[in-house]
Amino acid sequence: MGSSFFVSADQPNGAFWPFSTGQLVGTITRLWPGSAVGDGRDGVLEMDIPLDDRTLAFDWDIAHQVLRFPDQDPLAEPARLVHRLLREVAPDVPAVWWTEDDATLEPIDLSPDPGIFIRGFVG
Repeated sequence: MGSSFFVSADQPNGAFWPFSTGQLVGTITRLWPGSAVGDGRDGVLEMDIPLDDRTLAFDWDIAHQVLRFPDQDPLAEPARLVHRLLREVAPDVPAVWWTEDDATLEPIDLSPDPGIFIRGFVG
């Protein structure tokens, strides 16, 4: 606990997200009505996304196109949200994740089964 998770397209291998920041925000507010999204003036878009009985915090680094969320318990909930979001905006883009503590890029499985994706984060 206390670290952050990062998710991006697999940029070292030439992958890039096919969506704009505006499209990302539009998808988030459509999938999770009531989401609060900051203005991103400082280059980071802060998002509070309601999921079930809690609100999850995410940041979007606009310049680097990286999604960040804090390590939290249970981790399955933000992982489920990320899976659904990426399946919506970039289902065919090779993506990776890493933590603040370990910058090893791990591939993301965006198969239709969110359980496979979630297990990649929670072990």
